Amino acid sequence: MEENTAAIIASGDLELYVSGSLDLQETLRIESLIENNPHLKAHLDLLESNLLEFSAQYKKTPLKSLKTNIERQVKRIERLAKFSWASIVLAVVVFLMTSLYVFKETKRMRTQQSIVNDQIKELTTDFDQKLEDLRNQFIVLQSPQTEKKEHESQYNEVSFNFSSYLNKEKRLGFLQFDNLPKLPENMCFQIWVSRNGVKENIGILSKIDKQQLIQIPFKEKGTIHITIEEKPGNPNPDPKASLANIPIG
Repeated sequence: MEENTAAIIASGDLELYVSGSLDLQETLRIESLIENNPHLKAHLDLLESNLLEFSAQYKKTPLKSLKTNIERQVKRIERLAKFSWASIVLAVVVFLMTSLYVFKETKRMRTQQSIVNDQIKELTTDFDQKLEDLRNQFIVLQSPQTEKKEHESQYNEVSFNFSSYLNKEKRLGFLQFDNLPKLPENMCFQIWVSRNGVKENIGILSKIDKQQLIQIPFKEKGTIHITIEEKPGNPNPDPKASLANIPIG
């Protein structure tokens, strides 16, 4: 049983189960194994605990203005509810006298509503992408197949450290920086990947949160480079000037 338990844990299926990435058949298989194996159950409990702790780092606080806006809308509804019949008649007269204004205002509000709907769609898409990023980060950090390496480089005799997390099976990779040397105002650190002579920009680094994970494109074989470039980045960086080279694929 010990060998079977170790093989199941090493397969990474428990991480996929916790993140909800398995199909129904695989989910039922894992649940059956967990039910009959206390060692797997203990490992699953640990993964779920790690997921809760990991997700708590991304907890968002509602905007302070949200409560004020809700209270304002409630008060508006309460005022409408207190209208007397005389107020309603007067409102009808005012409406008839200002129909043109109301028409223009309605048109303006429809335009604003369209803008709001577009913003909601963008927020929904952004939320879905962040949720997918969070799921990928959890899988990579918890999977036994993930290869973690510590890297050290220098700029102007100042050392900086970063870690790479590469999972060839899941085709996922992340970089995490501990610190960055200070650069002149017009310079920046640029991360990019080279594949078969083609260069693909990943992004530039400025102020780095130590908990921030930077996803790297994990397709065919290539090399991740970090160079120092003039802002806002160089479309054709030189690999010979790279401070760090990380093979992927």
